[in-house]
Amino acid sequence: MKLQNEMFTIEEDKGQEVKIRLNPDHEIYRAHFPGNPITPGVCIVQIISEVLGEQQHRQLALDSIVNLKFVSTISPVEDPEVDITFTSVETTDEGCKTKGVIMAGEQLKTKFSIVFFDKQSREAGCI
Repeated sequence: MKLQNEMFTIEEDKGQEVKIRLNPDHEIYRAHFPGNPITPGVCIVQIISEVLGEQQHRQLALDSIVNLKFVSTISPVEDPEVDITFTSVETTDEGCKTKGVIMAGEQLKTKFSIVFFDKQSREAGCI
C-alpha cells in the first residue's frame, strides 16, 4: 500500500533530511486510534521506505530490521510535520541499508536501522 500523497506528503527534501506532513484525515488514523490518532509502526517503516525510494529513484521494500525503536508516538494532530534524517545510506544493486531518526522539532520519535531491497531487481530475478 502506497502511503505517499495520501497519508503523508513530502514538504521539503534536503537529501539527508526530509520534512513530511502527515494527513490526520487518512483512514488509518480513524482506526488507530479514534480520538487519539497515532502513526502505526508498520506505517512508519513504509514511510521511510517510500521517502528513501523516492530519493534513490527505485521502489524499495522491507528486507530486514536491524534496529527499530519507537521512542515516542507520532500523532498527526500533535506532530503534523516530522523530519526524517538519514544519518547513513549504503546502496547496492540489490537495495540499500539506512540508519536515521525521526524528529518532531527537538523531540526524538523513532530511531532506525533498516535494510530494504529493490523490488524491480528481486522481481527480475537478479537477487
